[in-house]
Amino acid sequence: MRYVFLGVVLVIYGLLNYYIGLRGLQSVNAKIPINKAAYWMILGSFAVMYIVGMLGKNYLPEMLDRIFSTIGGYWLAAFVYLIGFVVILDISRFLGKKLNIMPNILKNNTWLIALSVLVIVAFILVIGTYNAIVPRVVNYNISIDKKAGDLKQLKCIMISDIHLGEEVGRDRLHNAVEIINKQGADLVVFTGDLIDNDIKPIEKAHMLDELKGIKSKYGAYAILGNHEYYGKNTEKITKLIEDSGVTVLRDRYVKIQNSFYLVGREDSSGSLYGYNRAKLSSLLTGVDKKLPVIVLDHQPVSLAEPRKEAIDLQLSGHTHAGQLFPISLVTSAIYEEDNGYLKDKRFNLIVSCGYGTWGPAIRIGSQSEIVDITINFAQ
Repeated sequence: MRYVFLGVVLVIYGLLNYYIGLRGLQSVNAKIPINKAAYWMILGSFAVMYIVGMLGKNYLPEMLDRIFSTIGGYWLAAFVYLIGFVVILDISRFLGKKLNIMPNILKNNTWLIALSVLVIVAFILVIGTYNAIVPRVVNYNISIDKKAGDLKQLKCIMISDIHLGEEVGRDRLHNAVEIINKQGADLVVFTGDLIDNDIKPIEKAHMLDELKGIKSKYGAYAILGNHEYYGKNTEKITKLIEDSGVTVLRDRYVKIQNSFYLVGREDSSGSLYGYNRAKLSSLLTGVDKKLPVIVLDHQPVSLAEPRKEAIDLQLSGHTHAGQLFPISLVTSAIYEEDNGYLKDKRFNLIVSCGYGTWGPAIRIGSQSEIVDITINFAQ
């Protein structure tokens, strides 16, 4: 069934690429003669590059695979906006003819419209690249109405969805650690998808060694996200992270400074790979809920569970805030909170749109971020 669905998706993707190409050819060919065979060959190459890069990851030379993945990723992002513009222009053209309101300049200069669309999409990709690779620090100041031993305040730095691998490399992780250390953290947490899925580039470049440079009073902790399961190297990934000095919490908790609890959950997608996570109620056996309880859960789903268990704060990622507008409209409809802060009585939720990207290194409607959370406890 999965392969049938994948086949349908690929057919639709192919037809939409043909639709874009046909409209482009019709708009430009009248003014500028184009070799149609070369045109379709180039367009087809762009359309399949990312797919070839994914399927050939273990067979292509590393440099060629990187070229395919990068160019193909940018085409995927351009594809989203080209489809949008082509559909809008076709609807406008149809209504203009029906209502006889189409200006002559538009009728006779379709090549100019096509060129304008290409310039606009190129500009969007430039802005999106900046948003993806230049991170910002997002600050939250929240209160938990519980005493936390002698702690009055906790400065927690949260970073999610780095997606280390071929697209996001060691230099980006080094930059993240530098930003984290500048914040003067009491606690650092990684809320899943630290690794994209393939551990080969991670091991080759010793990327996780950068995590050894993290400075925080109470240490650094991590949970796994859905991408850590994809390569079926979950146990090895866990060991690699822990060897770098970061404690991985997989359905277990730690009590820190006798002041608060930090609970790390197995990702909800783990069941597809034989990792059935514990119910939160079972996981909290032995936890003194008179103290603050902070839960790390990669996906901000099934929020009735942490509400029922009187969790004080949940930190999540996963959504990327859609990464590309208008996909962000989909994630905002799916999740109760897909990016930002949600407070419901005593329950607090913070969802990060993430530090890295999946697929193209492009963000439209969000920006790469590291989250700085100041938690104030009752006195």
